[in-house]
Amino acid sequence: MNAENLFLQSLNITAIGMMIVFSFLILLIGMMKILGAFVAWMEKTFPSSVPATAGADNTLLAVAIAAAKKFQGK
Repeated sequence: MNAENLFLQSLNITAIGMMIVFSFLILLIGMMKILGAFVAWMEKTFPSSVPATAGADNTLLAVAIAAAKKFQGK
């Protein structure tokens, strides 16, 4: 085996490996887009029964802050 033959084989293996990785990444991106569309459709079809309200549970936050201050010894 000469050096040129080994070099061509290594280029061939590298190209095949890169094509496999590239095709897997394209497939992964496609599946993520399909699943994203499916989840969006599910959210429209079956909306959440509990509305999300920001800052509604301030008592839990106050208890967590008080516990952290007591733990730190302040």
